[in-house]
Amino acid sequence: MVDRRALLSMLLPALAGCGFQPLYGNHSAGGAAALPQMEQIYIPPIPDRSGQLLRNELRDRLTPTGLPDKPRWRLDVSLKETKTDLVILRDATATFAKYVGVARWVLVDLASDAPAARGQVTRRASYSISSSEFASLQAEEDARRRVVTEIAEDIRLRLGLYFKRDG
Repeated sequence: MVDRRALLSMLLPALAGCGFQPLYGNHSAGGAAALPQMEQIYIPPIPDRSGQLLRNELRDRLTPTGLPDKPRWRLDVSLKETKTDLVILRDATATFAKYVGVARWVLVDLASDAPAARGQVTRRASYSISSSEFASLQAEEDARRRVVTEIAEDIRLRLGLYFKRDG
């Protein structure tokens, strides 16, 4: 069995030599970090309960220290949700469903009021429908939370790449 420390000590110099740089964090040798620009993003309210969940997830990821005093950017997000029954039994009852969330986002530069970046994210989650209505509602809510969390993470990654490239 290979000692983990020995393996790590062999891999670290190779990783440093390949030009790897973390997307988030401070860069000591030039280049701007993505995080400071993200902390300057204002996220307006997004309609409906799922929109509220998405906005909270985005705020946690982009502005964890709180709302910016003087934002440089605005992130406009719209969210569309659909639910589809996948497995339908002969008695017309569904036992499995799919929850789909589609978010369209635009990063607006507040200095010029012009779009700086935009994108669309689609995420899906499936869940079981049981004979218990409470259990089915909880499963659907869990699917919604998973989709919203994945959408927020995808938007954060895309914004990080935008700021890394243009920073």
